[in-house]
Amino acid sequence: MLYEKMAPNNNSDSNVPENPNEYLVIPKWINEEYFRPILEKEVDDFVSIKKFTVIAATQPGENFTSVMVRVIVDIETKDGSEKNLRYILKTTLETDKGGELVAGMSLFPKEKEMYQVQIPNYIKLYKEAGVDIELAPKCVHIEETPEGITLVMEDLKQQNFENIDRLKGFDMEHMTSVLRKVAELHAASVINHERNGQYADMFYQSLFNEKNRPMFEGMSAMRMVQYVEAMRQWNLPDVEEYIKLIPTPKEFFDSGLNLYNVDESEFNVLNHGDLWCNNIMFSGDRTLFVDLQMAKWGSPAQDLWYLITSSASLDIKVKEFDHFIEIYHTRLVECLKLLKYSKPIPTLKELHIMMIKYGDWAMSTANGVLVIVVLPSDKDASINTMMMPGPEGDAFRYMIFSNPRYEKAMVQLYPFLKNKGLL
Repeated sequence: MLYEKMAPNNNSDSNVPENPNEYLVIPKWINEEYFRPILEKEVDDFVSIKKFTVIAATQPGENFTSVMVRVIVDIETKDGSEKNLRYILKTTLETDKGGELVAGMSLFPKEKEMYQVQIPNYIKLYKEAGVDIELAPKCVHIEETPEGITLVMEDLKQQNFENIDRLKGFDMEHMTSVLRKVAELHAASVINHERNGQYADMFYQSLFNEKNRPMFEGMSAMRMVQYVEAMRQWNLPDVEEYIKLIPTPKEFFDSGLNLYNVDESEFNVLNHGDLWCNNIMFSGDRTLFVDLQMAKWGSPAQDLWYLITSSASLDIKVKEFDHFIEIYHTRLVECLKLLKYSKPIPTLKELHIMMIKYGDWAMSTANGVLVIVVLPSDKDASINTMMMPGPEGDAFRYMIFSNPRYEKAMVQLYPFLKNKGLL
């Protein structure tokens, strides 16, 4: 596949935002020729493309599993006027840039299924119950080739949607909106499962399988040296006691296996699976999810731990933890009743018990995505750098674990999780 490096965007045209990542290498096939059939299908009065611009969609270090770009198109319409349209295009990474690992996770097939089938089903369920609920942006084009899958979605920024600064995290107002939206997503997924049966096998699978044990245990052992070295520099009382509680690479992998096992006798949902602040957008009182690549059937504790651990602001992450669960539960009950769920609805007490039972999601998130969430934009941040053996990889890993923002979060989380018996 041919690529070209995007130069910094110095265009003074107000219709073209600044390129947030001049280092992103953008496939040459993302061009006018590729987009013309999409525009002919989506825009009734389309005549021609007047201007076509492609820039990165995110800053360096904010997207690790795909090539994601913003496409800005000025078109001429049948009445002679012009329109400015924007789209987000996601496509697979090259094999040598982390694509092989991503392919093994079925991320793009999951997202394709979510946009084509599941999200429309969920919206229909609510509409049949007399309520209009939105969950995700409109997907206008999906293409699957031997090289991979490409998705083109409406650009929510054109509707004034924005992300919250990930370095600050969600305040109480935004956490409340997200928790209620998660409950809406979960409730619809449960009803859909009840009416239509089991989801596709890929929504039950994960990278935690015996075939991948050597890779995970090797990665865990490699990062542990820099992690412990950084911990000893944190302002964490009794740090050596916490270091003793760190799982071995084998224990870490076994924990992952257990987390992804599904107990069908319990209340389960189709989790978003990657519920951190950059995958949630806001416009006024509207809240939408993006990046549906990690959807996974299992306990709702997964999304709840992931969201709270990764994205609640530091001043409320621990302080409001129980309140967060209550907010989610209240909306979940409302939605399940609205959609006429036929089985017993879990009580708030039962939900808190689930949070303890599946509490390993907390440290999994804290030592995984949280590291990236609180890392200032860095052009060198990538899957390859994180997994790279040798001095360069070691230096990067020590840098992210010794990040003061990460330290502040972990100094709160370690005692909190220890007091819950989760270390």
